Amino acid sequence: MDYFDHIASEDETAYLSRWIWVQCESPNCLKWRHISKHDELDLDKPWFCHMNPDPFLSQCTVPQASSYKDSALSRQGLRVIYSQLPAGSLVLVKASKWPLWPAILSPDPSYDEYVTHDTDGNAVQYHVEFLGSPHTRFWALVPKVELFRLLPTNAKCLKGALKQSYKIAMEEAMHIQDMTCEERLKLCHFKPQELLFQATGLLTSIENMITECATESQSKQSHNSTTKRHGKINQETSEDGIGDILVIEGFRFESAASVEELRQLDRRLIKLNSLS
Repeated sequence: MDYFDHIASEDETAYLSRWIWVQCESPNCLKWRHISKHDELDLDKPWFCHMNPDPFLSQCTVPQASSYKDSALSRQGLRVIYSQLPAGSLVLVKASKWPLWPAILSPDPSYDEYVTHDTDGNAVQYHVEFLGSPHTRFWALVPKVELFRLLPTNAKCLKGALKQSYKIAMEEAMHIQDMTCEERLKLCHFKPQELLFQATGLLTSIENMITECATESQSKQSHNSTTKRHGKINQETSEDGIGDILVIEGFRFESAASVEELRQLDRRLIKLNSLS
């Protein structure tokens, strides 16, 4: 008989408060078990089904007991904390109206992270790469993600191209099911390295533009120097960005900003006339 069959005869909160829900951390299990609070349990260490004091629930092959939904537990002041799956895990994801779809937990190419956490450090969302044709990506809530398993009748609602994509996705999942997480990550289409390559290409383009601008600037300076030697008049912008500079026969005359500067300019003009 299920533990929760007892709830009908007693207060739910009182009953639930006597138990602790723990999740087996074996990647091939991840079933939830409830154990008594009186049992010794180190929450800082991994927990597996074989550690369950209840001999009837001490094996991963035993089905998971039925439980309340997160919303029902929340009404009792309780909260489910999910074990964090490693990057590269093969999972099934429930997104919107779509059926459970095979995917790989992979880093978001924009942030190089595959999971977000709340203020308590608990996993909240996973970045997943959906298998199929084509591969797509999505941020899914943790409760919507579970380890991959065969679902032979899961795609009845799909038609046409989507049904074909789902078939391809399941074939991909079966092919990579026995791979390690690291091997699966190498097969992902959306990789942070691609952004690095794009950034490198962009930097190269910027460097080329800077080189072209520098070459053009040197060419203009060379042209200005030649112009001065041939006695032509050239007008430039002053170095401080205020006023103009007049160059005549190699002499530079800045626009005056005060009476004293006007006098200096006048003396330069007198000197120029005497030389001519």
